[in-house]
Formats: sequence, C-alpha cells, structure tokens
Amino acid sequence: MLHLEFTRNHVSDNPVQKTLRLAVGTAQVLEINRDCLDFDGEINQPTYSIADIQDIGHLMATTFKNADGLALHIDDDVAHRFTTEVWVQWLSFGLALSRYKYHHTPSALLQPVVAQFQLKSVDSAASHSELPLLRDAFTRGQILAHSQLIARELMNKPGNVLYPETFVHAVEALAINGVSLSYLSDEAMLEQGFGGLMGIAQGSDREARLLCLDYCPANAQTTITLVGKGVTFDSGGISIKQPRYMSTMKVDMSGAAAVVGAVNAIATLKLPIRVIGLCGLVENMPSGKAVKPGDVVTMLSNTSVEIITTDAEGRMVLADVLHYAQQTYQPDYLIDIATLTGGTGIALGKAYASLMGNDPSLMTIAQQAGTDCAEAVWPMPSDNAMFKSALKSDFAELRHGSEEPDGSPCVAATFLQHFVAPEQKWIHIDSAAMSLGMNHRHIHHHAASGFGALLLTQICQQIADQASMSHQKMTHNE
Repeated sequence: MLHLEFTRNHVSDNPVQKTLRLAVGTAQVLEINRDCLDFDGEINQPTYSIADIQDIGHLMATTFKNADGLALHIDDDVAHRFTTEVWVQWLSFGLALSRYKYHHTPSALLQPVVAQFQLKSVDSAASHSELPLLRDAFTRGQILAHSQLIARELMNKPGNVLYPETFVHAVEALAINGVSLSYLSDEAMLEQGFGGLMGIAQGSDREARLLCLDYCPANAQTTITLVGKGVTFDSGGISIKQPRYMSTMKVDMSGAAAVVGAVNAIATLKLPIRVIGLCGLVENMPSGKAVKPGDVVTMLSNTSVEIITTDAEGRMVLADVLHYAQQTYQPDYLIDIATLTGGTGIALGKAYASLMGNDPSLMTIAQQAGTDCAEAVWPMPSDNAMFKSALKSDFAELRHGSEEPDGSPCVAATFLQHFVAPEQKWIHIDSAAMSLGMNHRHIHHHAASGFGALLLTQICQQIADQASMSHQKMTHNE
C-alpha cells in the first residue's frame, strides 16, 4: 500500500486529520463515499487515470476543507498503475487548485492564488534516496497549478477589462523570472505588413499587440516557438455571431493565455531549451472600418487572401504570427494553439482538442504529452486535395475558408500550413471546446479551464528530455 500525507500550511491548535482510501471497485462516478468504517472516505473505481488523480487531490481538499492534514491510502492494485512520482505530482496539482475561484475586479492584474499544502510523508516501497525526487514532484505539481491559474485568470477576465494592451500589462506584471517581454505595436505591425492580423484589428477601437515572451537559458540547443491566438473578444466582425453564447467570446484568447501559462511553467521549471511565446492580440469588432467578406488582404508573407467570413478571424491572426515566428526565430519546432473552429467541438466534444501538423514525430510527442497531463489531443487530417480545393479563390492566391462547413477544422489547418515552410516542424492544436464548460472535471468546476498550459508545457518537457538523451548518447559515443 502507498500511504501519502499532506498538510495545509496553516495548522490549528487542535489539528484534524482525515484519511481517504483508493481501491478498485465498481463506482462509475468519481466521488468520495463517506459511509465506510475504517476511513473517513473511500473512492472505489474500476480504473484510474491522470485526470482522476488531479481530481482526487482537488476533491480531498474541498471535501475535508477543515482538516489540517490529509492522508491517502492507495491499495497496491491501484498504486502500481503509476509511479509514486506521478501520484505525488498530480495530487499536488489538484490540491493546489482547490482554493481557486474567479473574483472580478476592474483591473487586468491577475490573482492566480494556489492553496498552500506540503508533502509531509511517503510510506511505500520507495527508498530513502527517492524522497528528494518526490518532493521535487510535489513542487512541480504546485508550479503547474500556478501556471494553469495564470491561463485561467486571463481567460476569465471580461473583454472590457482585458484587451490587447491590458493583456500585455497583465503579463508584464507577472514578472516571470528568466523571461524577457517585448511587443510589437499597431504602428510597427502595419509598417512590417501584418495584413492578416491588422486586417482583423482595424474594426476595433482597441490597438492590437504582438506579445513576445522569450525564455532563453544559457547553452540551450533547441528552440521552440509557441504561438497563441489572442482574440480578446470575438463578435464575429461584419459576419456577426448569433446572440447565444456571444458572452463567452471573451475566451477566444485562450490560446494566448495557454502560451503565457506554459512559458511561466517552463521558465520556473528551468527547462534547458529556448522557448519563445508569441501572442497575436486583437479584438474582432464590426464597424465602418472593419474588414468585409469579399475583401482581399495581403499577408505578412505577401500572400493575397480573400476573406470569406470575418468570423474566421483567428487563422488570419495566426498565419501572420506563424510567418513572423519562422522569419525571426528559425525555431526547431513551431506549435500553435487556438480556439479556432466550432467544428472541432462538434467532432470531439470536450474529450479532446484536435491535432494537425506536418511532422508525425512531433504529433506523436503531442499525443503522449496530452495523455501524460490529461489534456488530450486527437489527430485529424489536413493538407489533402479536398481541403486545398476549399481554399481556391478566383480573386486572390488563397481564400481563407469555404462557404461550406465541411471539414472546417481540417480546412483551417490546411490554410495555416500555407504559411509554414515545408521543412519547418509544425503542429496546430484546435482547442475550441475546451476553454469553458469543462465541469465534468472537479478541478474545472468553476469558469474557465486554462486548457493548453499543461499540454504545451508537457510537449516542451518531452522535447527537452529527448534532446538531453540525444546529447548524452552522442557524448557517450565520442
């Protein structure tokens, strides 16, 4: 049996400890059964996942919220499904998230408050020498929770408080250690020729921004660029959206929020790779200045693009930023994440984000990363003849989508691929349904999910691990 004990940082004069047991059983819903003799509660499921471990940490802390100490007895046939490090990391993550509830303020400044717990003891087959690794795993869980809350706070802010300029201020105020922050203004992007991004931005009175977060540790041998869609409010523009769920369009900057959360985690964990986070920040609004269906704009890459619907704005923003990322940083890996198409949510619901790209090995890394952190992705096709035909225009080199909804996530990815060099390793993550309404998870019972911050961090961790192993192998062969 694996026995773990955690303590809250504040201890009362008469400390109370509650004990929970995990066992194999028949329960189909993750909940604590309080009707048991030997423990304060039991969870009895046929199987357990990483998502369950995260939720169990949260559930323990919120169910026994007056307890100073929390003990977890994990039966052998449950404990053996994961390493002790995995149990400790993701329980720590769930515990740390247990205090979070969004509170509105008129300021864009973020308040990512984590619950304070400590790992008190571990009783298992682990040797004494493994205890430092377990304490590191506990700390890592707290770092990941804090980073996801940064993403959640950004997503939860309303559009009248968080817009491109204040998004930059909010991230700047985080003062992420080891990360340099800069941005391109409206004027700079117009001068450089960001026709796609600035074409969308021109309908709003708010200025656009391209935020750059650069984490560049000494002797980094690998460079990864993360690109996030940051539409701080998406009205649909001239192709205005239906009123239903319009209020949720403040989370159309979730890709950018995920990038910020991931960069915070990567820098705090001190991964030995260079990671550049780029957030294309705009508002998509209808006005006399707004881009119209049928307009043709010239992108940063000098490609002319016909606009079909102004509600397909995210791909125009991403296409320019993807081109800029390659020209400026020449990354080894290029990854973008966006709440891009409703079709992804229709196809996959809230179980998976969709994954497309041009490099099978990078797609495999992303799939494994999603499994390892419970932010799953599902591969979908792109760049075949049918999707390319949807982008043929009589009036420009490309149109940015089709009048028909057929295969919309795949058509959008195919459009983006036009702006990615063939030799550039690239993946696109469409997380359209994952930002809100994830209340089937205990850790996401309230407001925005912060989806993507863990996934991007885990992808970068795996790339860093592979690079380290490759370097060690080369050194050994020499």
